[in-house]
Amino acid sequence: MGQQRSNLAEVLTARGFTQLVDLVVTAGLADTVSNGGPFTIFAPTNKAFEALDPQLVNSLLADTEMLKNVLLYHVVSGRVVSSSLRDGMVADSVQGGPLRINVNRNGVKVNDVAVTQADIMARNGVIHVIDQVLMPPEDVGNLAEVLTSQGFSQLVDLVVTAGLADTVSNGGPFTVFAPTNEAFQALDPELVKALLADPERLKDVLLYHVVPGAVLSSDLSDGLVATTAQGGDLRVNVNGNAVTINDVDVTRADIPASNGVIHVLNQVLLPPENLGNLAEVLTGEGFSQLVDLVVAAGLADTVSNGGPFTIFAPTNEAFQALDADLVTSLVSDPERLKKVLLYHVVSGSVLSSDLSGSAMVPSVQGAPLKVSLEENSDKTTVTVNGAPVTRADVPASNGVVHVIDQVLLPPEEMGNLAEVLSAQGFTQLVDLVVAAGLADTVSNGGPFTIFAPTNKAFQAVDKATLDTLLANPDMLKSVLLYHVVPSAVYSPQLSDDQLVNTVEGKPLRVNTYFSNNMDSVTVNGVNVSRTDIVAKNGVIHVVDNVIMAPAGNIVEVLAADPRFSTLVAAVKAAGLVDTLSSEGPFTVLAPTNDAFAKLPEGTVDQLLQDTASLKKILLRHVIPSSTLYSGALCWRTYNTASEEQITTHRDVLHHVMVTSGDKRATVVMPDINASNGVIHAIDTDPEPPAMTHSLQHPRTTATAERSTSRREIDANEPRVQALRASRNDPNEGKRNEENRSLVFGGFLSNTQDFKVAG
Repeated sequence: MGQQRSNLAEVLTARGFTQLVDLVVTAGLADTVSNGGPFTIFAPTNKAFEALDPQLVNSLLADTEMLKNVLLYHVVSGRVVSSSLRDGMVADSVQGGPLRINVNRNGVKVNDVAVTQADIMARNGVIHVIDQVLMPPEDVGNLAEVLTSQGFSQLVDLVVTAGLADTVSNGGPFTVFAPTNEAFQALDPELVKALLADPERLKDVLLYHVVPGAVLSSDLSDGLVATTAQGGDLRVNVNGNAVTINDVDVTRADIPASNGVIHVLNQVLLPPENLGNLAEVLTGEGFSQLVDLVVAAGLADTVSNGGPFTIFAPTNEAFQALDADLVTSLVSDPERLKKVLLYHVVSGSVLSSDLSGSAMVPSVQGAPLKVSLEENSDKTTVTVNGAPVTRADVPASNGVVHVIDQVLLPPEEMGNLAEVLSAQGFTQLVDLVVAAGLADTVSNGGPFTIFAPTNKAFQAVDKATLDTLLANPDMLKSVLLYHVVPSAVYSPQLSDDQLVNTVEGKPLRVNTYFSNNMDSVTVNGVNVSRTDIVAKNGVIHVVDNVIMAPAGNIVEVLAADPRFSTLVAAVKAAGLVDTLSSEGPFTVLAPTNDAFAKLPEGTVDQLLQDTASLKKILLRHVIPSSTLYSGALCWRTYNTASEEQITTHRDVLHHVMVTSGDKRATVVMPDINASNGVIHAIDTDPEPPAMTHSLQHPRTTATAERSTSRREIDANEPRVQALRASRNDPNEGKRNEENRSLVFGGFLSNTQDFKVAG
């Protein structure tokens, strides 16, 4: 406690910062540090001062103003404790120059200098200990001087050779991405000779490492493209604390200079015109099998001089994994080989940072490639037709190369739909296709999109239903063709609430949503578990259940199910038949007969006579303009057709729960399909005890509060006796009717109808 009452000068003295204290006195700052403030001092240790160049120390001691500037560059106004520091923060020092703060799991740095101890408190401020002396920008050397003092001898020599010494010394501000000596030594000696023999070309290479302006690491963001002094672009990628420039690691950041900042690289960056063309880069990177096939297909000139192109380049191991007979047949047929190779090529230079989500990208061969970007907390993965990109963004003068570990085969190299289904193990579907007389269509027709149920999906179908289908080929054909779309539709082309016409004639409803940290697709509420299995004449998406066409619109489906007879009567009485039979789409939370049966006796009859109140209640169970299957329904808030809100979640047993205020209902039968939407059957939840209907309005009144459950009555014997006595009260029946009216009147307060979205 005593030290905390001491001033900053006293605490620094007591803590042994003798060199700093001596310099503070020499600079005439003792009174300020003792009595001014509050201040935050980044205090260098004695060892930090001893590590300074003796010539610099002598200069500082001989120039009091220069010394004061250096010392005040370590001071920030105010008491800034470590918990207030944020990564990327820039704090103005009392000297006037900025201090850059970086915070990560390894600790805190100030201008890339480590804070070794934080939060030493004083009466007039706080001290953070650092292990180097901070030099304000004007007291740091210029870029050329800093590069020299930091040991970048090869870069400095090349800067002089290229005639850039004056620019680097006196121009700016610049950001220099500085390759180490080892980076220059790793260059091809022939390239180095060529650069030394051509000063203009050398200048181009060096200026490709320079960006106008002082860009600190905290200013960099993932996907940023920075234009260099040479004119070409640098691509920045940030992943956690790791930064790359054109896929080259930044090994040290933010070395300050009076006219800019330096970031250290472990490789030399070559501008596109100094890179080889795609053929040369592929050769240099060891893609010998791909290069040999490019030559065999007569594509060498195109790959060398055409473009720009993006090439998804299979490794040698990927080609070796191909069936030997397939390779032989491709080599013997140059036109066929050319098609396979061009299926790996996209027009334009597409970097990995240009990708987002999933997209169908046309290949030069003509058929589309499915390119997907998947991001999680650990890494970002790019796939092409499901093949992972193992290395991205290898630059060339006429494009870019992404490395993949599989050979991509265009659709015509795949089997037809029937062959692919057989090869993928869809035995029950194939057998039924044959039984329905559709084998030739699936083999030779198309292109088609097939939503293919698994064997387990067919095994889950009621045996009587399956027997009926097998006994009636036309009915079976109708069911199967309901799974077929008359064109090739890949997963990126699917969208939410999309109606897709089938060969059978009735549409399928596609829904897309994000759940459990992944994108999901359903078709008529059935989960699509695998997408984009390519065949010669179409594409296959795997579904977990057999898809049956809806039996009708919402009203027709409800009317056909005896469990909803009370609801159907209510819909008719409220005059909502036409509305709920219209195009929609709608999501209906449909109370079962059991839910209605839980209402007080006579309430349903009363509501059937009071159509205005009934309509309000029913509209509160309708979510308009959307089809929300159970997978997408949860953990959201929705506006109902009555312009009120409900929320949804799942309980521990994975049941869908619907909540309004403090009342809730349980979805007991989800995902009942209708041609204009989806129905979820609901029943009331037994808790809390006062709930006596589905989706009760949260509003309560003194009268309604008197309507208690049996459980509550038994918990309070005096109230039990009073209620028993009330049985003989001639006015009690009237009060019960009043209570029932209040209970139902609580569903809705807005009598307006809703508009149907077409």
